[in-house]
Amino acid sequence: NGRLDAHVDSVKFSGEIVAGISLLSDSIMRLRPAKGEWIDDASDESSGGYVDLYLPKLSLYCLHGMSRFHYSHELLPSDSIYQISGREVQVTRGRRLSIIFRDALVASKDA
Repeated sequence: NGRLDAHVDSVKFSGEIVAGISLLSDSIMRLRPAKGEWIDDASDESSGGYVDLYLPKLSLYCLHGMSRFHYSHELLPSDSIYQISGREVQVTRGRRLSIIFRDALVASKDA
């Protein structure tokens, strides 16, 4: 089913960037503050502190900076609802096939 549970990619094995190309199917990626991270006091509680990203087939996404290190990411199940411009779109996922790119971890000068 192409399940991808909420996680932050390992900081021990990859550097500043995690990117992916979704090849076969549309999907919804949810970003939410990683466990132990802050949530802005001004954030709308009804959103649960998360952001949903619509990833159409053949799209490229890139996690860098805050989205890379301070937010977990996950793919929502098939038939999840994506809200855009006040309307709801049901996203039915097919087979999941993605290519993931990570830059090399740069050793610190202190190591």
